Amino acid sequence: MTDKSNPYYIAYIREKKARAEIEQMLEDYTRQVYEKNVLLEQQIEQIKNQQQSLIQQEKLALLGSLAAGVAHEINNPLAFVISNVTTLNSYIADLLRVIGKDQLTDPDKHNIEFIIEDLPELISDTDQGFFRIKDIVKNLLFFARTDTEQITEIVLCNAIEMAVKLLGPKLKNIHIKQELSQVSNVQFNTGEINQVLVNILINAIQACEASNTDDPIITIKLAQNNDKIKLNIIDNGCGMTSEVKQRMFDAFYTTKPIGTGTGIGMSIVLQILQQQKAQIEVQSEVGKGTDVQITFNAV
Repeated sequence: MTDKSNPYYIAYIREKKARAEIEQMLEDYTRQVYEKNVLLEQQIEQIKNQQQSLIQQEKLALLGSLAAGVAHEINNPLAFVISNVTTLNSYIADLLRVIGKDQLTDPDKHNIEFIIEDLPELISDTDQGFFRIKDIVKNLLFFARTDTEQITEIVLCNAIEMAVKLLGPKLKNIHIKQELSQVSNVQFNTGEINQVLVNILINAIQACEASNTDDPIITIKLAQNNDKIKLNIIDNGCGMTSEVKQRMFDAFYTTKPIGTGTGIGMSIVLQILQQQKAQIEVQSEVGKGTDVQITFNAV
């Protein structure tokens, strides 16, 4: 087909040109889509890094608010450990003095009998004090860890226990009631589940402190229905208005006085739960308390 006046040849050339233009347009569009996709992936990675940084900042803010209580909690076992060690040194001095004698007087015998009787309890108390300090420090380090990418099977009862221990200094005047059933494990990040629980419990504690109830109670319930696991954290504190409830997950929104809340705690809770395919629902009424329910998928 070489005759340029041939209508079939003209149609063929026109079709070939149109096909080439379409292919070029498709190539240009594909390249643009690829470039935009690369840029979008970079932006997603940047947002992800910013989110993780925000989560870590919230952790540090929480650690700061816990610092005074933790220091007090460590001081208690540390004080009796120091006292026990001082007593042990005194016992050792008495024993060395008695060992150097050929004969024991009645006061010496009485003193040795008392030392022998008191030593096991003294050593046991000292040992418990060291383990209490170790647990407090371990819980703090676990909460502050930054390996936010690791997903593993979580035993929720253990995570709840750790969160309650971490907040022990803030729970002195609040009764914790636990109704925990044996449930399946859940897939979650070990550090983030602890942060979710601590954030919600701190809100419950502050709600109890802001109320006028004589018997502040936080009830933690855990139950399973088929493949759904329900965790409820219920307080009988001051509760929330419908307006506050609607905005409680907004970043930087807070009703707390300056210095007592960052306004991002519940926003981070929602973000973490959404990433892990968990749901959160909140029921609250002014003067009657709040019920926060988290639904996990069982492993």
